[in-house]
Amino acid sequence: MNYKGKALITGLLFGALLAGCSQNENSTLDNSTSPETAQNQNVNSTNNAGEGMTEAEPLSYTAEQKNEISEAAKKARLDKVYIPTVGLGVDDYLDRVEVKDNQVRIVFIRGSITQSKEELKPTNEIASTKEVELSKNVSGKWITEENGATSLYFEKDGLYFSMNSARTFFQADYERAAASLEPLK
Repeated sequence: MNYKGKALITGLLFGALLAGCSQNENSTLDNSTSPETAQNQNVNSTNNAGEGMTEAEPLSYTAEQKNEISEAAKKARLDKVYIPTVGLGVDDYLDRVEVKDNQVRIVFIRGSITQSKEELKPTNEIASTKEVELSKNVSGKWITEENGATSLYFEKDGLYFSMNSARTFFQADYERAAASLEPLK
């Protein structure tokens, strides 16, 4: 076989290999985003059926993490504190717990949940709102501020909640996590 024939076959095999790899990449759900795609995604749009609807990944907490959350609730003077049983997205886990005045903020790698006895409100002017049903007895409101920040606000058992993230996220994942909230035991 001459040089041109070998080069042609090598090129065809390389092209087939690349095509196969790119098909495998596109067939898996990957919620991570590059800076370019993060700019193009709009968390304010209504989720299409299935968008962000990966299988809910259960969250587990160590005894030390549960104790840290419980201590934070005491400092914030909260009688009870809620934790999600599923993550705010794929591969989510607890990063840290913060207390500010009468608020407990539980920070995960995919976002945060703030809870307080006092109503939590946006700090900037509101650009848009959207009502959502989180569970049988709990409804919430997606609020987008003028600066583009989007948060989910709701009330449950006398506590006020706010869920948000500085990163791109799927609203359906946050709604599922909000519906999974249970009192810390």
